[in-house]
Amino acid sequence: MKGSSRLVLYILINVLVSALITLTVLWLWERAHPTPEAETSTPNGPTVKNSTTSPTLETTPDLLTEDIEIVIRTVVGAGNLEAEYVELYNQSDGAVDLTGWQLMDEEGRTFTFPSLILNKGGSVEVHSGAGEYTVIKLYWQAESPVWRAGEIVKLLNPEGDIAATYSIP
Repeated sequence: MKGSSRLVLYILINVLVSALITLTVLWLWERAHPTPEAETSTPNGPTVKNSTTSPTLETTPDLLTEDIEIVIRTVVGAGNLEAEYVELYNQSDGAVDLTGWQLMDEEGRTFTFPSLILNKGGSVEVHSGAGEYTVIKLYWQAESPVWRAGEIVKLLNPEGDIAATYSIP
């Protein structure tokens, strides 16, 4: 009987020590990673809204630059549907919202950009063929090659103004 009461005492002490250690670790974690209690905004950063599940990031207008400088860096594989793509590069001082922008060939065919924020120094490839969008690759879903040597590629902003051109060698 004496052995079983020692065993119960040992288990009880073990449970209490484990609970105390767990609570201490959770307390330290909460101090190191506080949960936002109200809507906060960091300078030039995202707005974070308090949520019981996880914070939601919203893009604020000050993240996007108004001095837009997007260039068409290159056209690769012109004339080969499986290989051809246009690479755009953001050399602006901040992120640029490319939503609604268009690439246009000389025949008037256009690719319209989906909802896309291109960060400062970032690039995106627009492939002519079929595929699924990724973070850095978009797909025109064309059935034949879009580009050919000597053609001029135009990048149009949402208002239809030419933002950049590129002459394919």
